[in-house]
Amino acid sequence: MILRVPSYYKTFQCIADKCEHSCCIGWEIDIDEDSYDYYMGIEGAFGERLKEQTVTEDEEHSFVLRKNGWCPFLDQNKLCDIYSELGEEALCEVCTEYPRFVVEYGDVREKSLSVSCEEVGRIIFSDEGKMSYEDIELPDLGIEDEFYEDEEEEPFEEDMEEFCSHLEEYRTQAVAILQNREKSIDDRIREYLKFCEKLQNVVENPEEELWEPMEYFHVRMETFDELENVNEEWMEVKQRVRDFFETHSYTEALEEYKKSGDYNEIWYEHILVYFTYRYFMRAWYDGNVLAKAQFAIVGFLVIRDMDIVRYFANGKSFKLDDRIANARIFSREVEHSEETLEILEDDISFDEAFHVKHLLGQI
Repeated sequence: MILRVPSYYKTFQCIADKCEHSCCIGWEIDIDEDSYDYYMGIEGAFGERLKEQTVTEDEEHSFVLRKNGWCPFLDQNKLCDIYSELGEEALCEVCTEYPRFVVEYGDVREKSLSVSCEEVGRIIFSDEGKMSYEDIELPDLGIEDEFYEDEEEEPFEEDMEEFCSHLEEYRTQAVAILQNREKSIDDRIREYLKFCEKLQNVVENPEEELWEPMEYFHVRMETFDELENVNEEWMEVKQRVRDFFETHSYTEALEEYKKSGDYNEIWYEHILVYFTYRYFMRAWYDGNVLAKAQFAIVGFLVIRDMDIVRYFANGKSFKLDDRIANARIFSREVEHSEETLEILEDDISFDEAFHVKHLLGQI
């Protein structure tokens, strides 16, 4: 078994009470079955508190959030009462694993960190070096939990085993394209999309007229409007983005932002490599490489829309904290729901506005 992690993986440490956007606030906290059984067996006053603050619906367990959205075990200092009372090993899987995510295929387990966590964003975007990854040889521990892909799941078609065997190599080439700093980020995105389109062997590319930039923008907004909104901050940002472009030329605003000294291509490179690392190997299970690339570019475009608006709202300024914030807001809304990701991949795969030719026109 090979464990593959990004070079920054071991750098991460939860900053707990120092975190401005705590993962213990505003999110439903699911409890895995083993943790639930353990909590229900705790005696005394704290055991009673655990029972009172736990709810079960459709055989799924979770904590009852306070009216302000806080976890009932988050104290006034933003520290965890379960950790304080029972120790770190008593945390449920969601609390232990976040912000880590896992993709497992063949004999490889890939673990990385989500930019929905502001500290992860700070680590990633503060480093101007190229993202890299390291492999660690592990014994086959037979670990199974809800964060890992089904270990018995096979590539999506038996006759695609050769394709899957080269998928890691293809991703390495895709990342190399995105990290080629001799070219602009726009040119890299175009090359990346064309590379993934070639992999997908998409031959249907009828002669189509490209749309106006605002038409593409409205499609992006409508696509994300159709999703279940779970984060109030995301809804507010999305409305500000929509309001801004109702009164400003999209093309002029984008060009002014790109010409500013605060436009940082390395940050966008990091975002694209982050998406590629996180999602590319899912093609092991469905063979749809292109959809993973399309999602990466659509994510980049939406985050860039947010960045433009924040740049002008800040009086034409966009700094590291802004970069971290917008990445966190997008990730927190989109990346932590498999249902949301599946809906988006379907929409992106079939909506004409997200076909490669049209995506190329949006860069």
